[in-house]
Amino acid sequence: MDIQTDPSFEPRTQRPPPPPTYSDQSNSQVLKEWESVMATEIKRCGEALQRHRCRRVCHKYGNDDQCRFQFPHEVVETSYYDADTKSVVHRCLDGNVNYFNPHVLVFCRHNHDLKCILSGKAAKAAMFYITDYITKSDLKTHEMLSLL
Repeated sequence: MDIQTDPSFEPRTQRPPPPPTYSDQSNSQVLKEWESVMATEIKRCGEALQRHRCRRVCHKYGNDDQCRFQFPHEVVETSYYDADTKSVVHRCLDGNVNYFNPHVLVFCRHNHDLKCILSGKAAKAAMFYITDYITKSDLKTHEMLSLL
């Protein structure tokens, strides 16, 4: 399905489309229309909110040659579990789009990045990121920990 996107589309200023009512869920035509509306909204919101475009912030901290957010991602045809790294590798058909949940995208209308973080370095990095984000201190968590 090829859906043209409008570069001026701002999903954060609009409400998501209302889902079919419970009584309409037995009507196959209503459900087909809803699937079409959802596909269009996923594409429009995805282009507006999930597509990465490198900016100055991507190259700070000495990352002049590559995006510090690791874009573009590797293109992966199907999701799989990598036993060597003990990680889940998500399907990725476009290396410049964040991993996202289509329902969260359409109904919450914000950018997000889904990752499977079970343990190890990724979990530790996520813990530091969340702690830094919540506390918004002038000192970063890793700087504070080095003082101990």
